[in-house]
Amino acid sequence: MSKFLKIALFSALSLTAVGVAQANDVFNKNCASCHAGGKNVMNPDKTLTSESLEKNGVNSLDAIKKLVSEGKAPMPGFASTLSKEEIESVSAYVLEQAKKGW
Repeated sequence: MSKFLKIALFSALSLTAVGVAQANDVFNKNCASCHAGGKNVMNPDKTLTSESLEKNGVNSLDAIKKLVSEGKAPMPGFASTLSKEEIESVSAYVLEQAKKGW
């Protein structure tokens, strides 16, 4: 199975209507204070737009999950705060929102 197909399948499965609402809730509670609307209040050059994610090498589901889990200064990691399922769903949500143009 191709990497693209795996990503598309995972996104489709994890972001059902209920999944989107839950991922949005996780995003709003943990990410929106710095990343509302896909922006970045700490570093305006590193937003969550497709272009910025690609430019910064964080344009795949695995890369976003790693960043959310481990963090990168000044962003903290969330591995001890969020469940694996929450990290997966919020990462898929970020990728989907980036594709939609935030």
